[in-house]
Amino acid sequence: MIKHILIAAVALGSACAFAEPDNSKTDWFVKAGYGVFVHYLEGIQNNPGEIHSLGKHSSWDECVRDFDTERFADSMAEAGAGYVIFTVMQISRHMIAPNATFDRITGYKPGEACATRDLIEDLYTSLNRRGIPLMLYWTGDGPRADEKAGPAYGCGGPVSKEFVQKWADTFREYGERYGDKVAGIWCDGSYSFIGYDDEKLGILAQGLRAGSAKRIIAFNRGVDPLVKSYTRHEDYTCGEQNKFFDMPVGRFLDGEQWHILSFLSGKWWGAPGVGYTKSELAEYVFDVHQRGGVVSIDVLLFRDGSIDRSQLETLKAVRTELRDGAARPPIPPGNRAYRKQSKLLSLDGSHPLEVNCGTQFPKLGVDGRLDTFALSGGEWPWTYEVDLVDTIPVRRVKVTFASGYATRFEIRLSQDGQKWQTVASKDGHDGQPYETTIEPVSARYIRVCAIKPDGPDQPGGQMSVAELEVYE
Repeated sequence: MIKHILIAAVALGSACAFAEPDNSKTDWFVKAGYGVFVHYLEGIQNNPGEIHSLGKHSSWDECVRDFDTERFADSMAEAGAGYVIFTVMQISRHMIAPNATFDRITGYKPGEACATRDLIEDLYTSLNRRGIPLMLYWTGDGPRADEKAGPAYGCGGPVSKEFVQKWADTFREYGERYGDKVAGIWCDGSYSFIGYDDEKLGILAQGLRAGSAKRIIAFNRGVDPLVKSYTRHEDYTCGEQNKFFDMPVGRFLDGEQWHILSFLSGKWWGAPGVGYTKSELAEYVFDVHQRGGVVSIDVLLFRDGSIDRSQLETLKAVRTELRDGAARPPIPPGNRAYRKQSKLLSLDGSHPLEVNCGTQFPKLGVDGRLDTFALSGGEWPWTYEVDLVDTIPVRRVKVTFASGYATRFEIRLSQDGQKWQTVASKDGHDGQPYETTIEPVSARYIRVCAIKPDGPDQPGGQMSVAELEVYE
């Protein structure tokens, strides 16, 4: 996320066993549907160089006193947020609530590092009044950027058991103070490549669970290509991604509640604006929810507790879709590609392509409408890929092209998105809908690879996909 520019995803290995699903702990989470994640940090809301600060700079203690929890909670209620994840700290000494353990270990006085205002308590009060659970963001790497607190805790890599214990005890003070008022923890910076293993994650987990047996936690293992589980000590997947795309096969992944977190801006964490249309994001969250998953959406937070208005309007569309939306039967009936996640890729599938004119989005090739279409920009031959989410025996594929069509193309299938099997091909195509029936092939991913035309002034023009249909 913002503080970790370099993130590597390294698994703990086969020695790590996963917990069995505990529905009693995560039922409320999956019912929430989606929640809002915010970065509230000294280097952002108290930095006049960032728009989040509204041009103001003060002591951290004064900055925290300026935050209007009622205004923030009103926005969260308007957005229909099922919960909020709020940062307590990140790599620095600046915390949003008093912590005597931190002050004792570091030698800082109250207000110099930990705010004298108990913003966690005030956030809980305002959010709880509106029925919105409060979750907290914590880290596994501690105040490593602070010249005084870092050495006092023994921050650095690889993390030691002594550091982890002291850092876990620091959160323990919060956990025991707030009890069930803190519904969950999203713990960043707990990567195996900085020294975290099953034992150290267990020590930190004990601290994070202090004061509430119901509190759910997740540890960040890094940004993986897809959402992955990490450790038996967590209840839900951390799910940090740079785009809302992955879709759960089911509610649980290796015994953990499936959860994804990404940013709404389409640019970076806590940035302004939106990177998705209202319908695109709303339908994505709805589809994830239907499959038992949970979505957390990062938005820009201003110093006074307000959020980016364009982002709030987009979140309201998510709220409406979750409240009023209904499961949509496939169009045509039985079509397993309908509304599934799709991509515009280079011909060899090695890299994504831009959306042509910024309007021919990938999803328009699986939206059940023949008057819309997906089209890439930047490269003539290209590949349209759809993730069926479920692995099924594919027996029939139909491609309907728009005004542009491939004269030479291949249909390829894969179970894992790595090894591909060409199941059909066509040369000299005239642009009519193409349909092929094959012996059943077990697959999750399907590609239409447009080999020709590979440049301008050729029959067909550039391929555009009006609809891709897949049947068992």
